[in-house]
Amino acid sequence: MLFDASQGVGAATNDTDSAAGGRQGEGRGASARARAGIIANRSTTVPQGTIVPAVLETAIDSSSAGYARALVQRDIRGFDGSRILIPRGSRLIGEYQSNTSAGQKRALITWVRLIRPDGGTIALGSPATDPVGKGGVKAKVDSHFFERFSGAILQSALDVGVNLAARSADSSVVLAMPGSFNGTGQATAAAQIPPTLSVRQGTSVSVFVARDLDFTDIEDRP
Repeated sequence: MLFDASQGVGAATNDTDSAAGGRQGEGRGASARARAGIIANRSTTVPQGTIVPAVLETAIDSSSAGYARALVQRDIRGFDGSRILIPRGSRLIGEYQSNTSAGQKRALITWVRLIRPDGGTIALGSPATDPVGKGGVKAKVDSHFFERFSGAILQSALDVGVNLAARSADSSVVLAMPGSFNGTGQATAAAQIPPTLSVRQGTSVSVFVARDLDFTDIEDRP
């Protein structure tokens, strides 16, 4: 094999550039990968995805935003099953909003805090589900049908009556009820009234744990 000294430096540089380019390509590929890891403190961690069953202590009415409270119904153990980390009777504190939308049938609650009977507490930041894991809690819906459409129905009835009266008098004058044009705008505004969702006290709910909950600091305290 012949070696051209005049090309040696250039050849080495090209090889180095190629290798660097390859490493950069690997880096770009690696950034798109999910790397495996091990759950730390497995005996004192409730992993993401755990379902915590509970029952509502407070009723919910979405006509105004507010707080909800519930009691955990069974013991929840850590990842390895060796310790009870969320005892039965632990209290859940949650929040719900009043910004419901047309067709919505489930109340959306976010559980923000858990308080254990021994005083231990942890932030949750997890959504409420029903007992089988469906998002939200099934609610009784008040669509406010009468409030939304009574104005429009009444306005239509009055318009029909005026038109019939005008025809019976053989009048060529077009009559309109005072404020009939404003009535259209009012009816449109009334139709935008959102539904009110209500959930009874004692309803079964659940917490879908949205992140790993690490109880190490309170479990291993002296």
